[in-house]
Amino acid sequence: MSNYHFEIIPISRGRGRSVTRLANYISGQKLHNIYLHETYYRQRTDIAFMGIFLPARAPSDFDDLQRLCDRIECAEKRYDARTARELIASLPNELALAENIRIVETFIRANFLEYGLCAIAAIHKGQNLTDPTRNNPHTHIIIPTRTLDENGFHAKKYRELDKQENVKIWRKQWADVQNIAYERNGLPIRVSHESLEVQGKWDRKPKMHLSRIDWQRMHQENRARTKALTQSITQQHQHLQQEMIPSLDIE
Repeated sequence: MSNYHFEIIPISRGRGRSVTRLANYISGQKLHNIYLHETYYRQRTDIAFMGIFLPARAPSDFDDLQRLCDRIECAEKRYDARTARELIASLPNELALAENIRIVETFIRANFLEYGLCAIAAIHKGQNLTDPTRNNPHTHIIIPTRTLDENGFHAKKYRELDKQENVKIWRKQWADVQNIAYERNGLPIRVSHESLEVQGKWDRKPKMHLSRIDWQRMHQENRARTKALTQSITQQHQHLQQEMIPSLDIE
């Protein structure tokens, strides 16, 4: 069944987030944070695609992920600076990887490269090992806050990104590029960026899509409940053992 998910999350130092750490998370590549002097070693086996998208006049060495992360971090001086935005979006499980890559590339070129912005993008497989029809392929896209040219990132941030109307445009275009891909492949499936209420689909319940942060929080809570339950059972067992041991009167 087709699904639509699109969310935008700010990457702000003030909230403890880092472009370099996020780039390591989505790519599985070892990266060093030049601003915080930290190195991230997380590896992944579920990456279907990883790419850097640059406007025409970008410096040639910006196609290296470590170099690009360094320049993004150095472009922001404030300890609480917003360095980029992260876009997380679902991809059609019914289409081949090449089509999903084309969806991501088309979206990035139309909405960001055309305005001098670059992007770091990865597609994660989201595999369901027991039921492939329930795979959850999705993409993470990092968009820095500054445009760039042959000299690197501009001194001023690209404030057009802050306009709320862009969120509506990006959400609609994410649905449009998927629907074009469905049509191109002869599939009658379509997705919509509008709510089920607006679509008039009263008989269908919205799916809950857990973000990475929500997923981690859920599993942390589950681990905490399991640990508490284990401790309780252990204590009860020890108490029963003590009651079963007969007391000895020693004169």
